[in-house]
Amino acid sequence: MKTFNCAIIEDSITQRRLLEEYIAKHKNLKLMHSASANADVLEDLNTSNIDLLFLDIEMPDMSGFEFLSGLTIEPQVIITSTHQKYALEAFDFNVTDFLLKPYSTARFEAAIAKAIDKVKAAKKKQPESKLVVKHNLKQVELNVHSILYVEALGDYVKVVTDERNYVILSTMSAFKDRLEADKFIRIHKSYIVNLKMVERYNHEFIEIQNKKIPISRAKIAELDQLLNCLD
Repeated sequence: MKTFNCAIIEDSITQRRLLEEYIAKHKNLKLMHSASANADVLEDLNTSNIDLLFLDIEMPDMSGFEFLSGLTIEPQVIITSTHQKYALEAFDFNVTDFLLKPYSTARFEAAIAKAIDKVKAAKKKQPESKLVVKHNLKQVELNVHSILYVEALGDYVKVVTDERNYVILSTMSAFKDRLEADKFIRIHKSYIVNLKMVERYNHEFIEIQNKKIPISRAKIAELDQLLNCLD
């Protein structure tokens, strides 16, 4: 059965514990993070694979809205707040649901059901031909078909296209999930390549525009198969 990864961002220890108990009792949910909002937590979350985010609004170091503005991942967000006045602004951020504290178990379950349905629907969508990514603190549109290869740079990835390079805060796995599985392959722990851009290859490396990229031995058979299936 599919498990959905969750994070709780809440300054109240009591409220965090309550949510942790709810999540622990739910067979489809797995808690990955639980903390109050601050810059370090935001950075950690942006490199995580999170499906559902439970988010408070009023917190001492960073408000829930500030936290949302800094997110580069796109989980389903469920706001938990004692103040109804934040509901309209919350939905401007396209959140999934708004839980007014105190809320019942039934209300929690209804919010979870809605969020899980949205996660499932998002995973069924066809990969986009254009991706919106954050580069140099700006949202930019990236043409997927122009990507030559992607290289790991610590907590970032460098996306090399035929026109320019982009440095994006992301894990390799998270970025690979946004690409078409039959058009891109992670041929090495540090590289993802666009199969249509491969000019030549052997059992040690592939070549794209004079760039030699190492290939893991375990990926050679998969590379052969995918290249043979290209349109």
